[in-house]
Amino acid sequence: MRYLTELLNLVEAATTGDRKKGAAYARLLADKLEGAGERKAADRVRRAASKPNGVGSSVTAAGFTSIEERVPVDSESRLSLADEAVISPDEVEIFLDPLLKEQVDEFLRYVLAADRLVEEGVGIAPSLLMYGPPGCGKTELARFIASRLKLPLVTARVDTLISSFLGSTSKNLRLLFDHASSRPCVLFLDEFDAIAKLRDDRQELGELKRVVVSLLQNIDSIQGQTVMLAATNHEHLLDPAIWRRFAYRIHIELPKVEVRRQLFERFVGSAESRSLDRFAAASEGLSGSDIRQICETARRSAVVDGLQGVSESDVLRRLLLRTLNAENLSTPELILKAKQHLPSVFTHRVLASVLGMSPGNITHILKRCKKEV
Repeated sequence: MRYLTELLNLVEAATTGDRKKGAAYARLLADKLEGAGERKAADRVRRAASKPNGVGSSVTAAGFTSIEERVPVDSESRLSLADEAVISPDEVEIFLDPLLKEQVDEFLRYVLAADRLVEEGVGIAPSLLMYGPPGCGKTELARFIASRLKLPLVTARVDTLISSFLGSTSKNLRLLFDHASSRPCVLFLDEFDAIAKLRDDRQELGELKRVVVSLLQNIDSIQGQTVMLAATNHEHLLDPAIWRRFAYRIHIELPKVEVRRQLFERFVGSAESRSLDRFAAASEGLSGSDIRQICETARRSAVVDGLQGVSESDVLRRLLLRTLNAENLSTPELILKAKQHLPSVFTHRVLASVLGMSPGNITHILKRCKKEV
């Protein structure tokens, strides 16, 4: 049955008297009806949802809005506990290894088929934990998932959630989860380890350990209703009970050579196929964020220097310095390490172009280095 998830949430809102949740899911149902070409039915649902129902609601030019839908704030600092964004599909682009893309596609496919799964009594736990080194696209993947599900992304602000006042952190968690469960959205818990640490960590205070218990209870309270994503760079710090709360877990590693080539093709602008191959080979060990930063810096340099496009030697020089951590190396040391690191890419000719010297000088320096060794 189509729209079963929305109907079940509307029934639950009606039986519990939760007008905020009812209005939110009514609007989602109207959007889905309109997307399916049932414009009249969508208009009727919107009109029903926009009827005045007392304090806490208003009609604006953008349609029915509920004051209660505002993101909750910390009671002490009055800062928002989350940031909210609506992301269109053309705003976000991700680059994933084929196996990882299959996992993401499967998660999306199951969430989008929630109506049929619920109808068959299978159900779905729409929770996904992303872990891996920094800069590999976990936040961008959260944005991608929200855009494909056509739901707002509610990103928790860990700095506000964690309060210095005893008991306030657990209270903030409760407020945030209540907000997320009252409406269609994707709740994203970034820097997840900050609130989900091992409870046997002797460095942590008792209050922070109680936060983990509160977090577990909140996760359990919304399972099956709200799409929940979490991301961490330090998966070894997570409490074991946290892992069991996530039906899907994705390890996002540093990009492999094929994905690195796609990243350079996307961010460096126009470049020859052979240059892209060299960039991909020379960027081993870098994250997607590193690659994007290098490309954007090289493009800025080209604009300032009045060049038509990014030069291969400039990108390779930046890659060489970054991958070898070679900012403080002398030129002979840099040449020697480049040859040891990736001789197939950093040939005499390429090194000469990168370093602004002749191939003969490269040969002379290498011979001198060998004699010294």
